[in-house]
Amino acid sequence: MIKTIITFTFALISFSINGQIEAISPSLKIDIEINGEKYHVNDGDTLTVNNNKIIARISNSVTFDYGILKFDYPKHFAFSSETDFGYQNWTLDGNNFVVSYFKLSSEVELDMLIKEIVIKFGKKNCTVNKKTSKIGNTSLEGKRINVELLGQKLTYDMYKVKSNDGSSHFISFQDSKNDDGSDSLESIETLSLINSTFFIKQNKKERVR
Repeated sequence: MIKTIITFTFALISFSINGQIEAISPSLKIDIEINGEKYHVNDGDTLTVNNNKIIARISNSVTFDYGILKFDYPKHFAFSSETDFGYQNWTLDGNNFVVSYFKLSSEVELDMLIKEIVIKFGKKNCTVNKKTSKIGNTSLEGKRINVELLGQKLTYDMYKVKSNDGSSHFISFQDSKNDDGSDSLESIETLSLINSTFFIKQNKKERVR
């Protein structure tokens, strides 16, 4: 269990103070097959089939569908996952906003994890408050860690998601604030997308291996 918590707390903190450099990526190719006939087009191209104009466009969002959670998130977020004995973690990393989902095979209390995260950030850099949010149609109870580190402000919200599968589930949202302390635009847009698509799947009697 100690190893699980250590691995878990290291995975929780995804803090970056480096600036982001944006670049325009090449257009993605899309393969379309209609009645056995294949077409190769670029993202955004218009295809005419039987006098019908079809615009081929890749969605701006991706569906997260792991563990007991399902929701959409922006396609530019980097996806990563980690599995260890009794522990699974999925991370969606944007420019200023990070979403993480954790599944542990045993019963773990939220306060225990919050305490470990505060230690990692440094107690003198943190204040902790209760946080209640409605995500989708689900009300979640959690905690917010307000962090000021190296002149940068961020918030780390963590909630425990109730389940009946014998495991502990947590979702967290980390936002690097604007200079005036307000929420980043990326956090506002991402949470709006998650809120409109958030779904807790039917729990299954299975545990993390």
